[in-house]
Amino acid sequence: MKILHVYKDFYPPVLGGMERHIGLMCRFQRQWADVEALVCSRSWRTRVSHRDGTPVLEVGEWGRFQSAPVSPAFPWHLRRLSADVVVVHVPNPTAELAWLIARPRGCLVVRYHSDVVRQAAAMKVYRPFLMKFLRKAAMIIPTSEPYVASSPILADVRDRCRVVPLGILSEEFQSPDEARVSALRAEYGGDFVFFSGMHRYYKGLSFLVRAAAEIRANVVIAGDGPEREGCIALARKLGAPAAFPGALTHEELVAHLHACAVFAFPSVERSEAFGISIMEAHACGKPVVATKLGTGVEFINQDGKTGLNVPPRDPRALAEAVNILLSDPARRKHMGEYARERIQREFRAETVAKQEFTLYQEAMACCGSCNNTRT
Repeated sequence: MKILHVYKDFYPPVLGGMERHIGLMCRFQRQWADVEALVCSRSWRTRVSHRDGTPVLEVGEWGRFQSAPVSPAFPWHLRRLSADVVVVHVPNPTAELAWLIARPRGCLVVRYHSDVVRQAAAMKVYRPFLMKFLRKAAMIIPTSEPYVASSPILADVRDRCRVVPLGILSEEFQSPDEARVSALRAEYGGDFVFFSGMHRYYKGLSFLVRAAAEIRANVVIAGDGPEREGCIALARKLGAPAAFPGALTHEELVAHLHACAVFAFPSVERSEAFGISIMEAHACGKPVVATKLGTGVEFINQDGKTGLNVPPRDPRALAEAVNILLSDPARRKHMGEYARERIQREFRAETVAKQEFTLYQEAMACCGSCNNTRT
């Protein structure tokens, strides 16, 4: 079998959760198939690169509109790269429209990561194309049952959805630099609350900053992105005890996760469809305080078992839940140990890659008959 994974970017150099997932699927599925990736190059040049052993065709683009690449040659390359299974990771307007134009011969499988949430005006134009594209898929693979149940888009194509969660390499989070862990605890005054991730609008970091004034420990907000400067300014204005160390290397991230007492995940929009950062914290044996969004966040962070979930946009509720865990080390330890064991048992990246691959095989078997009967 030849598999073609299609998205707009690849990991590395882009360090997002979807890009990381695609890279891991390519890495492990090469055990069972010929695997290639098709993305855009973030420049006018088209080139072929190899990332962790996977050939990646990076198609030239003219720029990006609302984060979607404008790449006139993308449909041609999509059709030219003959594959048995074409896995399009969405949301991805560039690839969705390219598929409708090119109609490549391979069986279409959609890996559905998230609804489009913020661009409401664009959705009026985009939604008919998206629905036409989804109805052409032999199979759609969302990341959690809660997301399927609450998605207004997936409601119309529920019959072809098969859920597979995302996965991580938990072993990459098991061996921290103990000296660095001790130094971080000393730097931040013992127990501290930690967040790490891209500083985007849907992460709700301003609510974490507001909660910091009531949290009985220092709050450390790592990462970078368009909301970072605004959060720093808000913390200064409120006098909130929050530190902003910036983007971390993987080694520094692992050290911070092992050093912290609680991981905070204050997201506020359905754009937060899953929560890979939660999985990373759990892999380090840390409980998480997250928000109730009707997405995979609650699936990953099991309320009362691996952490606590609170209403979004509620700094007081967020602070209260964090303080409950800060005041109960035994409960934190019990939750963290259960969370770590669950990650190792249910969310190994290689297991996820095999589950997806098995569904590709099912989709191929169904493709001939299904495509003839669907509109």
